[in-house]
Amino acid sequence: MDDMGMTNEQYKGMLLDELEDWQEVLELAKEEQNEKIIRKAEKQIAKINEKLKF
Repeated sequence: MDDMGMTNEQYKGMLLDELEDWQEVLELAKEEQNEKIIRKAEKQIAKINEKLKF
């Protein structure tokens, strides 16, 4: 039976893609001065950066 899990490299790549998306959201939120979205994006970016510390 094949192991369906991701390799560390695949997981890290997925997180980096997600990080890039949230950084874009953060930039757009800053342009619009949307504090609620800025806080959410910053929170998500911090979470992803913590997960990347493996």
